[in-house]
Amino acid sequence: MLRNFRLTLGRLAALACTSAIAVTGCGGGDDESGSPKPTAAKPAAGAGLIPVAQACGGLFDEAIAKEAREPNGPSKVYPVKTKRTDQVAKALQEESARRSTPEDLCTVTDKADGKELLAITVAWTPHSPPSGRSVHYTTTVGPEDAGRLLVACDVGSGGEKGSGGDRSLEFALRDYFTVSDHSHAKLLIASAKQITSTLGCREDPEYPDPKVVAPPPKRGLR
Repeated sequence: MLRNFRLTLGRLAALACTSAIAVTGCGGGDDESGSPKPTAAKPAAGAGLIPVAQACGGLFDEAIAKEAREPNGPSKVYPVKTKRTDQVAKALQEESARRSTPEDLCTVTDKADGKELLAITVAWTPHSPPSGRSVHYTTTVGPEDAGRLLVACDVGSGGEKGSGGDRSLEFALRDYFTVSDHSHAKLLIASAKQITSTLGCREDPEYPDPKVVAPPPKRGLR
């Protein structure tokens, strides 16, 4: 009788293990401690290759990602680790109103320590947007200088030299994907919005619609 009872318990334990194996594993299946394997986390900057659509912390929308992939572009890129937005804003607050060293906002390469595909930087500049505007987008030519955005942003006190609208940020783009000028405008404006909202400009910049400053390319053209 005792032997039959033990056999029944053994069959029940085997059945329970078979039912649960898909959830947690049985008898130290993952490692000696019996801990389950960790789930895959969303890739972070510097962690490895990621889809183009995830580049620059979400600044790439699907339209820009599609342009970057076609006709022979990569489907995945390597995000080089850069400072967080709040860290860049803090560094800019500590810079003078004169031209400063550019801060990296986003850099992606084709692999770790590989060829640069795109980079966005920001720096203070002594220049101001023309005609009393707070934001001015400039179309440029070539991958080394693919686009520039000038944004008036006074963060000084009333008596500080350089206040009163004289302080401007210049956002610059290098692009070896060679996406359209419309995409350049979208990337620079989106980057600038992140920085100026964190930096706390005395007056909010009036950002233009990317479609106005750089119309979308016609189908089949970049």
